Amino acid sequence: MTVTISINYKIEIPDCNIETIIACFRQALILFLSDFVNTILIEFAIQYMKEKTFLFACEGCGSNHGFIWKTKRARDTRISTVFGKIMLWQMQVMCKSCGKKMYITRKLLDIAPRQSMSEGTKKLFALLGSLTSFRVSEKMLKLVGVRIDKMSIWRCTQEVGEQLEFDLDLNEGGRGEADGTGVAINGIKKRGRELKVFVQETITGGVRIAGLSIGKYESDWDKLFNPLKSSLKAFDNFLLVTDGDSNILKSIKGVKILFQRCLWHLPYQMKYYLWKDGIKRKSTEWYHLLGKVFDITAIRYGLDDEKEIEGIIKIKNNRLDKLISYCLENGYTNSASYLKNARGDMFTAFSNKLKGQTTSKVERVMRTVNMRTKIGKWSESGALNAIKVRLAHYYNGFDPAEEMYCKEVRVLDAGE
Repeated sequence: MTVTISINYKIEIPDCNIETIIACFRQALILFLSDFVNTILIEFAIQYMKEKTFLFACEGCGSNHGFIWKTKRARDTRISTVFGKIMLWQMQVMCKSCGKKMYITRKLLDIAPRQSMSEGTKKLFALLGSLTSFRVSEKMLKLVGVRIDKMSIWRCTQEVGEQLEFDLDLNEGGRGEADGTGVAINGIKKRGRELKVFVQETITGGVRIAGLSIGKYESDWDKLFNPLKSSLKAFDNFLLVTDGDSNILKSIKGVKILFQRCLWHLPYQMKYYLWKDGIKRKSTEWYHLLGKVFDITAIRYGLDDEKEIEGIIKIKNNRLDKLISYCLENGYTNSASYLKNARGDMFTAFSNKLKGQTTSKVERVMRTVNMRTKIGKWSESGALNAIKVRLAHYYNGFDPAEEMYCKEVRVLDAGE
């Protein structure tokens, strides 16, 4: 449908300084948008009333045939948009069959009854609230003339985050990584809860979020994996890479997977155990032991010959056993115990000719998480919902701005 819009305004302005003109435009924008939306609504409503079958049904008898106008301009109603709050006319019709009267403005706008905001607008504000703090979000909107308070942005973030769900994509790779990071929670000291993240590797080499939950440290992994078990079973061979947290494996009992100790985490975590054994950081002994671990975890992928793979793993295990013995001889019991626990699952991917590079992709996701959660303290659900929106945007293609602004519309000059 083509709608012709002609709107006239009178403005009072003291000078033609560009800042003054923009300030005037900000005030006029909301007035213009209200008239703009009202004009289009009326045009569509008039056209729909001419149709034999309506887009909506009667709230009384359920019929979608036969409505008559009661009024095209009842009392105004307020709607929140990405440009601010606008006032719209309440258009009312009556069903010929049962006499039920209905307001149709929100029905035409696709906004739920008694709601002031569309789902698309909520998603935009939710995305903004997940990318930066709620206070900064409010300030940024104010800079462009939009008056939306930080609590409204928070509510949008929570509502949208609550609706988002994650799962494995059966068309993507059969490899995933799981890890957790601390989140500061109100009423709990330090980083009181652990955000647990499960990512799936895509066929293009990237990652997507397959699962997300929040809970206690060293437990509650079942919250994340229970909804994913049926999807995991659909893969012939699924390789799960973790930093060695045994609770992760306990949460996926009944699912047959290949378990791989993350080779990126091994030397990274080894630094902690060297510290526990009293080895001075960056000392000759510290570099010696860490160098041995890096050498053992360095894997050349792409080999197909099974005997070559077996030979490499045998040499790696021999080096690992010698390093464990060396640690025990020198009293480095914490380091020795850590390496013993890791030994059985270090080369699962390599022995099965699967990818298992020593770069932790989930660790990059954690940096994305921490950039948002380190701002202030959260409730458990508040943190989870904000991070769901944030990670869905960065890794799963959630982009409400693109969805909104790619609509097929065309604006013509009055002379065309």
